[in-house]
Amino acid sequence: MEFLDQIMGYIQPAIDFFMPGLVAHAGDGVAAVNWMPLGIQLGVIALVLALLMREFGAILIFTVVGVIIHVIVDVVMPMVRGGGAGDFDIAAFGQQFTQTPYLLYLGALAIGYFVAIIILSMVKGLVFRGD
Repeated sequence: MEFLDQIMGYIQPAIDFFMPGLVAHAGDGVAAVNWMPLGIQLGVIALVLALLMREFGAILIFTVVGVIIHVIVDVVMPMVRGGGAGDFDIAAFGQQFTQTPYLLYLGALAIGYFVAIIILSMVKGLVFRGD
């Protein structure tokens, strides 16, 4: 398992860099990240985008689209779960883009979508050889 330790040695500084944003916006806000809901949401959106992507040159566009869809779902989901009782505050939403933890969260999402769409596109290429 030396190979995995070496890979984690390369990846760990990036994980440590993005962790404050993930904890603040995909976790409990203190110390832990809720990986399961984040992974399910990222996986479903990435799967749909990978199926829609025709050529590999569009990976950056689909990565940006994935992050935008993820942010929209993050904003809308509490309103849906609350039965429409939640109010949307455009000023508070706009102020998030000036806060460093939120930008770190968006960066982590971008890297996650980039990697997930690449992997799922390769799997799609293996399954659907004619497309």
